[in-house]
Amino acid sequence: MSLNQLPEEVLLRHILSFSEITIFDLQSLMFSCHTLYRIIRNSNELWRLKFSTRWPQIPIQHQERNERIWYERVALAIMAVKEVHNTLQEISFQCYPLNQSPLSAADKLIMGHLGQPPIPECVQHELELMASTTNENLTTQYYARDLLTKVKSRLIERKLQDLMAQPESQKSLIDGAVLISQWFEMGKLKQTNLGDIRQVIEDLTERVRKLTNSTVYSAECLFPTAKACDSFEKAKEILDLIHLVMFRDIGFEPCHIYWLSLDHYCSITEVLETKRGCQMLLTIVFHEVARELGIPLQIVIYRECSLSGERDLLLRWSKDPGEVDAERIYYVDVCAKTYDSLKQCHCYPAAMGQPASSAQKVFHQMMSTIIEQLRCHWGSFLNFTGLGRDNDFRLLIRLAIIISPREKDLVLEYANLCLALSLQLEDAIQLLLSVGLQAHQMMKKCVEKLRRHQILIIAAKFVCYRPLTVKYAVGLVMEYKSMPEFYFNHSQPCVIVSWSAKFQKSDQWKTVHRKRKPKGVKQQDQAFYHILVKNAPSGFIGLNVAEETLELPRDIGLAHEQLGSDFGGNGYFERFDGRRYVPNAELRERFPEDDKVALALTA
Repeated sequence: MSLNQLPEEVLLRHILSFSEITIFDLQSLMFSCHTLYRIIRNSNELWRLKFSTRWPQIPIQHQERNERIWYERVALAIMAVKEVHNTLQEISFQCYPLNQSPLSAADKLIMGHLGQPPIPECVQHELELMASTTNENLTTQYYARDLLTKVKSRLIERKLQDLMAQPESQKSLIDGAVLISQWFEMGKLKQTNLGDIRQVIEDLTERVRKLTNSTVYSAECLFPTAKACDSFEKAKEILDLIHLVMFRDIGFEPCHIYWLSLDHYCSITEVLETKRGCQMLLTIVFHEVARELGIPLQIVIYRECSLSGERDLLLRWSKDPGEVDAERIYYVDVCAKTYDSLKQCHCYPAAMGQPASSAQKVFHQMMSTIIEQLRCHWGSFLNFTGLGRDNDFRLLIRLAIIISPREKDLVLEYANLCLALSLQLEDAIQLLLSVGLQAHQMMKKCVEKLRRHQILIIAAKFVCYRPLTVKYAVGLVMEYKSMPEFYFNHSQPCVIVSWSAKFQKSDQWKTVHRKRKPKGVKQQDQAFYHILVKNAPSGFIGLNVAEETLELPRDIGLAHEQLGSDFGGNGYFERFDGRRYVPNAELRERFPEDDKVALALTA
């Protein structure tokens, strides 16, 4: 008996629904005969089941479960997966040797004709899968991670823009805080989940709700046991209980920004897990719990503190949202060490007459405070912060621009960082155009550097044949005997990614010889090698070093482990074969004679 002779119910429920039958198997069966095409094509439940099996991390909304959309959704999702694989196959050739995938590649994957759900979620899931697969080609894995970060940034940017475009009464501060947390977690495979945060808020809310009906707890805390006779008394009791639950029972602790890590200031997850955080995030949590309990509060940012650079925050409550009588307006200082929450406005004279802060202003102030503090702690990014911190600062400025897109000073600072780090120049140029700075000197510098990058990419297509003066080869794991520098050990493992017969200064490589000529190094008389060295503050960084500073390690396997077993060569290699890193197609094409030399030296 053939498949098309079986009853439809048996075929769909007991054969085709097996997890071993993949989406591609169904597509093949569909085109084997007209009967199977009709049965499979029209089974909405079967396609919904296959979608949830293939992409279990994408939630299916209740209202979507029975909509007849699942065949089309699966088809779009498969198209997105193929687009991800095609992009990863092509991007290395387009980006070598700078290995910086453009934002336009991420935009192509998640926007345009692929912009409808569930495309962005499927793209992100496929990139996460390829970025975390241990047996994946290292170049593919590197670009999967790189594109994953850019896809996440674009999705967060879009969500933040949508949030800011909503009417003020509909904007959720918690939603914004979660998106800001996710921005700083883009390099991590696990991100803050809005559902998890809302569950924590709901648990807090439920604890307060139970206590409002607990006469024992009210007596213990000196609250009146009788029910409040008016809305002020009820609001005061609820707000006092929120304060009590958060800061006494659960143990939340407001901390000065000087004693906080970046996570405690920008990550709502970190604050909820450690119970320590800045005034802004604790105020947002308090505000959200009060809103869930029916107490509408307004955030007021009213003056600058001279010592910390932070601005004072209060929550404002009144019986009537349009109230103008100062005697009927009350304030809550979330971080005050008191459980008597509602105080009249004369206790905070500087806040009197200040308008309620919009969500945009709240998040703008959040970004402004942390930016100023990092400037104070780290100093000039060009002096001593290190590449990793520079890039963190660039991402912070980029987030601030999303929240406040018309701030020209922020755009100029971001462009300056991109210029100094040789990163995301196209994005910097677009932002400069968006704020009308097309004639600014910074625009000219960015355009010129981008032009030089394009020349380098074109020049890297030419074949480099080995002269006799070049001893080592691409892909070799070496020991680099560095001069004592700010953040380098005396000797450390590295890997060669290219070479030149003589020293050639280039924009994309940092060099330890940029400040002074090391003793004993004759720059014009020996080969120089572009190497990658693992460095804790900033990951893998490029150096241009003389041949005499390199030597083959006695134990190549140990040197490889010291580099890191997950070392992806920043997009230069396919794998580590036990002796050397195998160059990818672009490196093999550029240095066609190096494979034999590398194998001979490591035999």
